[in-house]
Amino acid sequence: MSSLCKEATPLVSRLLRRCSAVTSMKVARKLHALLLTSPTAEPYTPFLHNNILSMYSKCGALRDARQLFDRMPHRNLISFNAMISSYSQEMGSAINCFELFSQLRIDGDCSEPNAWTFMSLMQATSLLRNWWVGSMLHCLVVKFGCYCNFCVQTAMLMMYSNCGDLGCSRKVFHDMDCRDSFAWDAMIIGNMKNDRIEDGLDVYASMRKSSVVPTQFTYTKVFNGCARLGDFCRGRLIHAHVIISGIGLDLQLQNTMLDMYCSCGNTQMAYKVFNRIDVPDLVSWNTMISGYSENEDGEKTLDFYVQFLRLSCIGPDEYTFAAVVSGISDMPCLQCGRPLHAQLYKWGFEQSMYAGSTLILMYLKNGETDSARRLFNLMSNKDVILWTEMITGHSQIGDGKNAVKFYHQMFQEGYRIDSFSLSGALSACADLATLKQGEMIHVHAIKTGNCSDMSVAGCLVDMYAKNGQLESAESLFFQLTNPEMKYWNSMLGGYSSHGKAQETLNLYNELLRRGDGDSRSRADSEAGPE
Repeated sequence: MSSLCKEATPLVSRLLRRCSAVTSMKVARKLHALLLTSPTAEPYTPFLHNNILSMYSKCGALRDARQLFDRMPHRNLISFNAMISSYSQEMGSAINCFELFSQLRIDGDCSEPNAWTFMSLMQATSLLRNWWVGSMLHCLVVKFGCYCNFCVQTAMLMMYSNCGDLGCSRKVFHDMDCRDSFAWDAMIIGNMKNDRIEDGLDVYASMRKSSVVPTQFTYTKVFNGCARLGDFCRGRLIHAHVIISGIGLDLQLQNTMLDMYCSCGNTQMAYKVFNRIDVPDLVSWNTMISGYSENEDGEKTLDFYVQFLRLSCIGPDEYTFAAVVSGISDMPCLQCGRPLHAQLYKWGFEQSMYAGSTLILMYLKNGETDSARRLFNLMSNKDVILWTEMITGHSQIGDGKNAVKFYHQMFQEGYRIDSFSLSGALSACADLATLKQGEMIHVHAIKTGNCSDMSVAGCLVDMYAKNGQLESAESLFFQLTNPEMKYWNSMLGGYSSHGKAQETLNLYNELLRRGDGDSRSRADSEAGPE
C-alpha cells in the first residue's frame, strides 16, 4: 500500500484508507466508482482491486466482490485469499471456496497457498461438516509446510470438532507448541458440541493447571456445560474461580451464571447473581422468570414478572409470557391465567406459537377445554407440537373423545404423525375402551414406523388390554425388551379385570423374578390377591 500511496494523490490515499472501514454497500459502490475514475489511481493494479475486494467482503456483497474478482486482469494470492475468506463465512457460499482453491492451484500468476488460504478453507469445511474434505486439506497443510502455523492448527481443531472427530482434534491440539486461550476454548467447545460435556469440563480443568488464563468466553462455555449437566457443585466452584481471577463480569457471562444456577434448581443463588447485575437486560429477566417456572414456584414466577413490569423499561417478549404462563399453569385460571391472557393480547403475542401453546396447556390443565380450543383455532400457523398438545392435553384430563377427534383432524390435514401424537391418541382409546378407533391408530403407527417406539408399543398394550384383546396385548408386550412398570401394570390389569387369574399370577411372579425391588408395592393393586 505504501508504494501506491506515494504515487497517488492525497485523495486516493484517503479513499484507500477508508476501504478498511466501510460496511455499507451503498458507500462501498460509491467509493469503488471514485477510485476507478480518479485520474491518478492506476485502475488495473492488483493492490487497488484487492482493497476494493476486501471492502465488498466486509459489506457482505459477495456478488459484487465476485464480479470484480472475475474481471481482474491480474490476480495474486492476496486476491484469491480475500475471495476465499469471503465465501468461507456463510454456509450457502462455503462450497465456492474449493472451486477458487482449484483455480488458484492452476493459475500461473499466483504463488502457492499459504496459511491464510488454509485457515479460510478449514472454516468452510467446518461449516460444511465434511470430514473427508477436511482430512484432504490436512494433508495439503502438511505438504505446503503450514502445519506448524498456530492459526491454521486452531482452525483445524474447530474443523475436526465440528465434523465430530474429537480424536483428530485432540491430536492436533497435542501437536501445538504454544496453546493460547483460543486453542483451549476450541477444545472445550468441540467436546460440548459433541455432547462430551464431562470431557469439556476436564479440558477446562487442564487449562487452569497450565499457564493460560481462562477468558470470559471460556467461563461462559463451562457454565453452559454445568447447566446442561445440572452440576451445581462444579458450577459453584467455577463461580469461585471467576471471582478469584478478578476478571471483569460482562452481561453475557452474568446471564450464563444465572442460567446455570436456575438449571441446577438453585434459584436463591441465581437471585443473588441477578441482584449484582447493574442493568439487567431482557435475557436476565427471562432467565430468572424461567428459573422459577421450571422449578415449579408459581408464586415467585408471578411476583418476578410483576417486578419486571414495574422496574424494567424493556417490554416482555413471547418467551417471557411462555415462562410465566407455564409457571402458573397449576393455579386457578380466573385468578392468574385470564389476566395473563389479556396481557398476551395487549402485547400482540396471543397467536405466538411459543406463548400461545403454553396458554393452551394452562387452559387444558384447568379443564377449560372450550377456552383452549378457541385459542387453538386462532393460531394461523399450527405445527405438529401444537396438535400433539391438544391430543395429549384432552387425553390427560379424561376427554378421550376430543383427543381422538383432534388426532383424526391432524391426520386428515396432512401433518406428520409422530410417537407423541400416537401415544396420546392411543391412551385416549384405552380410556374410552374403543377398540375400533385404537386398531385404526395402530395401522397408522405401523405405516409411520412408530410401532417400535417404547411409548407407542406400551400404549398399544394398554389399549388392547383394557379392550379385552389379551392375545394382541400379549403379542406386543412380550416383544418389548425392557418394559416400563406401567406396561406391566397394564397387562396385569387386563388379565385380572377379564378373569385370567392364573395368567395374572404367572406374570406377577415373572415381574418379581426380574428383580425390580419396588415391583411388589407398585403391582399389587393391579394384580389383585394371590
